[in-house]
Formats: sequence, structure tokens, C-alpha cells
Amino acid sequence: MSKLNYAKKIKSFSATTIISAIAMTAMSQGPAFAQSAPPANATAGQCFAKVLIPAVYQTAPSEVVVQPASSEVKEIPAEYKDVEKQVLVEEESFELEIVPAEYEVQQVRVLVQPERKIKKVVPATFETVSEQVLVSPARVEWKKGRGPFEKIDEATGEIMCLVEIPAEYTTIEKTVLKTPAQTTEEVIPAEYELREKRVMKTPPTTRKKPIPARYETITVRELIRPASYEQVAIPAKTQVVEKRQLVSKENIQWREILCETNTTPQIVQEIQERLVNAGYGLGGAVPNGNYGPATQNAILKFQQDKGLPTGGLTISTLKALGMRS
Repeated sequence: MSKLNYAKKIKSFSATTIISAIAMTAMSQGPAFAQSAPPANATAGQCFAKVLIPAVYQTAPSEVVVQPASSEVKEIPAEYKDVEKQVLVEEESFELEIVPAEYEVQQVRVLVQPERKIKKVVPATFETVSEQVLVSPARVEWKKGRGPFEKIDEATGEIMCLVEIPAEYTTIEKTVLKTPAQTTEEVIPAEYELREKRVMKTPPTTRKKPIPARYETITVRELIRPASYEQVAIPAKTQVVEKRQLVSKENIQWREILCETNTTPQIVQEIQERLVNAGYGLGGAVPNGNYGPATQNAILKFQQDKGLPTGGLTISTLKALGMRS
């Protein structure tokens, strides 16, 4: 920024803007109680504002009961002694013993092929026979004849005789069915073989085999005195803790603040820089000497964290930031 622009900015930074911003910060706090008038020993050039003085606490050791006194029931265990005793481990019993079956070999007739019937086909038989076949049946027809008188001329003398002509036959040979085809059944008897077969002679049986009882000598615990109970008192447990006690309540008092007579943009910019270095940001803005809402919020957060009076830019706040008042 050039010196000319910075001078213009200082000129435009009015004391009214700073006072209004400081007053808005003071009005945001609810007063507990307020002094009636500003300090009587104030000097010319000083500015005062009503600010909220936070409550003051102190810690002191205090003994507190962690666990109240009580009682508990204590068990006195029973007393035992070891004694050897013979005990039955397994009672007398029996087991079934299997007597296997007895077998013998016998000759038996075994069917190998059962009786069956076979059908056979007897083919047809044929023979050759001679047969006369009619070639021309018997008939009569007119034929020219001869007589004692011959034909004299074309008009007379012609002789015609009606002659019987016998039938004509021819002999042919042909094959004819003598016996038709037929089927016959042939019974084939069953076939048997003699084979050896293992046959059970006597079936398997069972018999009881006694098992004697079994005993063992073991060590057992015998009760000498049964368990009992007694009531035992438990004293209370205490612990020393640091207890926070209120010394003075929060209140509103007149405190010296920066005002139009002693506040300049350079002072505001230095406050902003020290707030940023202390970890109190300006909402993304950089120190520029403008006392805006972001600067007000950063100052209020700083005062609350340090336990300083809130409600204005007090001299104690400047001292906490390391500035000379």
C-alpha cells in the first residue's frame, strides 16, 4: 500500500466508527450490576466504559467421601480331611457271548435251464400237374363240298356243306400247393446239475457270560467343620480433591478503554497483529487497521479465554496482548 493511500485510509478512519464498535461489544453482555457513575478520579484524555468483570474462583483442598462406610459378609470356608475309601466303580453284570452257527456241505440238484418250448416253421409243399387247356371250342361252319354234279356255270352248281368242327385242347404243366406252411411246438425239457451247497446245520445262539463287580480305593474329602459366615465392618474411604469456590461474582464496572482520543488505525492494526500471533484469527482477513466485526469477535474470544473483563477494548486487554497502555 502506498503512503498516499495509507494516509487517505487514516483520514477516513473516524473516531466515531471505533467508539460505535466498542459500544456494540459492551452492549452484547448482560450486566450483573453497574456502578452509577464513571470514576471520579479520571483525568483528561481517558475513556471509560461499563465492562463485565468475570467471576473469580479459587481452588482449595477438600476431603470428600469416595465410598461410604459399609459392612460385608465374610465366608469362613469349611474344613475337610482326606480319607481312603473303597468304592464301587462298576456293578456286577454280564455280557452276551455269541455261539456261531454250524454248517455242512450237501449235494443239491440245481436248475440250470428251465423247461421251454420252441416253435418251428414247416414250409409249404408244391407239385407239378398236367392240365388240358381249351384252345378253341367245338363249332360248326360251312365248307365247300363236292357232289355228282359239278358246277356248270357261275350261277349254278355250287355245293356248301355244314361241317362240325370239334374243340381243340392243349396240355400245360403248372405248380400247385400240395400242403400249406404251418408251425409246430417242440418242448425242450429242463436241465439240472448237481452242485455242493453249504447248509446251516445248527443256527447261531447266545449265552450269558458273568462280569464281576469292580472296586477301586480312592481318596475322598470328608467334612470336619461346615462353612460359616461373619459380618465385617468396612470403614469409609475419603479422598482429598481440589474444589473450586466462588470468591467474587461477575459484575459490571467502569474500566478505562481506548476511545477516539487515544485510538488510531495503527493501534488497531497492532492489536490485530497480536491477536493473530496469539492464535485468534480475523475470519480470513489480514490486519488492516479497520475495527470491524471480525476484530470484535477475536477480542471477545481472547478476553473470555484469559478471564479478562468483556464489553470493551480495555487497558487490561492491551496489557494481556503485550502492548503498552
